[in-house]
Amino acid sequence: MSDRVDEPAKQDSAGSEELLREHAYDGIQEYDNPLPGWWVWTWILSIVFCFPYVVFYHGADGRSLEDEYEQEVADFADMLLATYGELQPDEETIRRYMSDDVAMAGMKSLFKSKCTQCHKADGTGLVGPNLTDDAWINVKVLTDLPKVLEQGVVPKGMPAWGSQFSTTQIVLMSAYVASLRADPKPGKAAQGEAIPPWAAGLAGS
Repeated sequence: MSDRVDEPAKQDSAGSEELLREHAYDGIQEYDNPLPGWWVWTWILSIVFCFPYVVFYHGADGRSLEDEYEQEVADFADMLLATYGELQPDEETIRRYMSDDVAMAGMKSLFKSKCTQCHKADGTGLVGPNLTDDAWINVKVLTDLPKVLEQGVVPKGMPAWGSQFSTTQIVLMSAYVASLRADPKPGKAAQGEAIPPWAAGLAGS
């Protein structure tokens, strides 16, 4: 047990204005020396700051490190678009680019920036349909995808992207949307009719 001895507050031998506390434990006294004001306020402000930080980066549109990485990949993919030339919206081309990791990473970022409001970032559907299941409304074969993207489905609220995307972007986005079917996720209930698989060997078919 500690032997506590209460003593009157006093100055140290050097005459410092920092008073010793009135009690002693095991013969040891401590200064009544609070932390510097700047340190205390830094600590308080860091606690206050954490709440909007968490809301912004975890519950709103704040960009995480993963988002920044995806944006860098998307920017790199945009640089590569010139090397792709003008792609044709045929079935063979769409299938080929479904397995192009760099192109799909770029389209993933573009999809998140343009299509999230209707289809959610993972494609599981919000206002628009779930793009990861096997039921589709306006698409029966792969080559329907670029047509829907280019012309839109105006009565249903989907804009025509042909005026904003190049033909190459339309083809690559078609490949990305088609690839979502390879990773089915729970989401909005199926809409439309079940359609055949895109190609043999693809998951989700």
